Amino acid sequence: MTKRRRWPWVVLLALVLLAPGYWWLFMESAEPEGAFTIDLAQVRRLANEVPGEKPSAIHFEPVAHFEFPGAAIVAGDGWGLEDMTVYAYQLVFPDQRVIVDTAMDEATAKQGGATAFDPEAFARVTKALSEARHVVVTHEHFDHLAGLATHPDAKALMAKAALTKEQLAEPSRMDPLVFPPAALEGYRPLETGALHALAPGVVLIKSPGHTPGSQLVYVQRADGAEALLLGDVAWHWRNVELVRERARLVTAVFLHEDRAAVLRELAELHRLAAAEPALTILPGHDAARVERAVAAGLLVKTFLPPAAP
Repeated sequence: MTKRRRWPWVVLLALVLLAPGYWWLFMESAEPEGAFTIDLAQVRRLANEVPGEKPSAIHFEPVAHFEFPGAAIVAGDGWGLEDMTVYAYQLVFPDQRVIVDTAMDEATAKQGGATAFDPEAFARVTKALSEARHVVVTHEHFDHLAGLATHPDAKALMAKAALTKEQLAEPSRMDPLVFPPAALEGYRPLETGALHALAPGVVLIKSPGHTPGSQLVYVQRADGAEALLLGDVAWHWRNVELVRERARLVTAVFLHEDRAAVLRELAELHRLAAAEPALTILPGHDAARVERAVAAGLLVKTFLPPAAP
């Protein structure tokens, strides 16, 4: 066989050998094994046990944007780039405000590879952090935590930051963010069980997997409307809708996830979405899902300014 006739067979053999690896790394998601359970009745009971008025509104700020291939977000999807918006949320109570996720400053955004950054939005987040009663994050990655860690008054803010023991246990997971050591001096992290009532209408739900410190944040407004902030258990709604994880290359090499745990959580969220259609489930970086919640009257864009003294 001549070299000219041989090369198509060499290419074909290479493709045959590479195909299983491609399928494994980018296409296959696996089926959930075991169970992760959210007892929504218990969550609701806890949300109503904390005395005081519940939040009247949930505001948000889209601070930055990343672009990832679809297959990185949902295993098996295409290679076109999709938006990944970075959010911070402000729960507005009559007598207090709570921040859920703090987004990130411009320097950290650039280090992390963000494609766009809104300095005015981040300035509003920074002011809101200063006046918040509580600050919580869904997990310990830089795009959710850096607004707190790089705040000009980070040390003082830690007095009202409800960071968990798990969220601070592995600083390398914050990369490229480095939390100021002085800010953590004497800090006592929050130690909770599976559920923790943070404020009236607000319950933290442990969901380790994406990171050891991952947690869902349940919010029940004063009018009864409910939201479940997922952090990065799911990046987009399709993760929940299809019960499909991110590409295995992403979860193994870049995120170091417990993939099996995340799949169990996605399966439970899928079940919950069908069983509780009035509950609005918000993945960590899904602009379309957030805009639907705005149209439904659940979310309001732009943080409120600091309350008058």
